[in-house]
Amino acid sequence: MLRIGKMTDYALVIMHRMAKSPSALLRMEEIAQATQLPLATVRKLMRQLVNSGLVRSERGAKGGYQLARFPELISIAHIVAAVEGPLAITECCDDDGGCELQGDCDVESQMPTLNELISQILASITLTDMAHLCGSVQGNVGALITRLQERQLAYPA
Repeated sequence: MLRIGKMTDYALVIMHRMAKSPSALLRMEEIAQATQLPLATVRKLMRQLVNSGLVRSERGAKGGYQLARFPELISIAHIVAAVEGPLAITECCDDDGGCELQGDCDVESQMPTLNELISQILASITLTDMAHLCGSVQGNVGALITRLQERQLAYPA
C-alpha cells in the first residue's frame, strides 16, 4: 500500500490549521493544542517546514509561526517534499535507484510516468483546496477534478 508517513500526515494537519488564519503568528504551544499533537512533534515539524520555506518564524515575546506564502500557493506536494523529500513511488523513480531488478524489469520505464502523474496531482492541490473538502469522497474528487480542469484552462502549460 502506498502511504505517506505519520510525520507527513501531521505536517498536513499543522499546515491545514495554519491556513485557517494565514496571517496570524501562532506560538508552537497554540499549534500543538489546536491540532492535539505533542509539542515535541510540532517542534520537529516546524523546523522542517521553516527550513523548506513553507513557514516563517519570528522570534521574541510577540513572535510565532505563520505561513510563508498564501495558502493557495502551498501545494500538498510542497508539504510532502518538506517532510519526506522528493516523491518516488518506487525505487526506480528515486535518483539513487538501488533496485535489484534495475535494467531487467518490464515496468521500470513506466514507473517514472506514474510517479510524475502522482506528483502533478499533489502539486495541483493546495491548502486552500483542502479547506474546501467536504465529507463525501466522490464529491471531493469531482470538485477537485473540476477545479484542476478550470486551472488548466486558465493557465495552459
